[in-house]
Amino acid sequence: MKAADNQARDNASDDLSRLMQRGSVWRARRQWHRDQPEGDTRRGISTGVEALDKVLGGGWPRGELLELLLDRAGCGEIRLLLPLMHRCERVVWFDPPWQPHAAALAAAGLDLSRLVIVRTRHPRQRLWAMEQALKSGCCDLVLGWFAAVQGQWLRRLQLAVASGGGHGALIRPADFARQGSVAPWRLRLSAPDQSSGDETAPLSKRIEVHAFKRKGAMPARAIDIILADSRLSPPSPRPTSLPCAPSGEHRSRPVLLVSERKGVGRS
Repeated sequence: MKAADNQARDNASDDLSRLMQRGSVWRARRQWHRDQPEGDTRRGISTGVEALDKVLGGGWPRGELLELLLDRAGCGEIRLLLPLMHRCERVVWFDPPWQPHAAALAAAGLDLSRLVIVRTRHPRQRLWAMEQALKSGCCDLVLGWFAAVQGQWLRRLQLAVASGGGHGALIRPADFARQGSVAPWRLRLSAPDQSSGDETAPLSKRIEVHAFKRKGAMPARAIDIILADSRLSPPSPRPTSLPCAPSGEHRSRPVLLVSERKGVGRS
């Protein structure tokens, strides 16, 4: 009887292995790299730029915290991340400084049904909510806009993204590039042909990316990247009222208002 039971278990295991090899079994936390070539499990999704892939060791790092430090908000950070967002099932943005332009994002090929925008009322709430999203394993890409972040929170976010196994990025002003950070990857972004003081200047088609901190490697030389010609930023910063939407239009995705103590509410 024991021999028969063991044989049945072995047969069931073999059947499950065959199903997993064929991709017939959905596995949580592993959905985002279903389109990745076999063997590319350590590094994440390609940036779409060969030179940047080489700098990052193969693509956007997965399970490791990334910092994007901007010389000027709107210098091209969202356009740079678009290829990654196209490949993700669930994308979460925490407190972007601009009201996201739904029509422009859709025109750029982003599926708005996969995008969730979270508005918080305090940086601590934003950090806590981002930590929960990163470690949940349900969010393929989590972006958070911050200024100063304490070292203990950077460590918590790094542990959270490592636990969840997705992609997580902090977007901060370049003024914080001089401060130490536990993030294994730190990239400074600037638009060489755009004035940093002119908020109404047209979007640059070029962006300079300097990976001045890379896990297990020396800093890389800055590289110039030609961005897709897509106007993703609205002409003015988002209003202070929460939430907000373009006049006469419906929000394509709900805005979430987050409170660390009271939970999550839908606007």
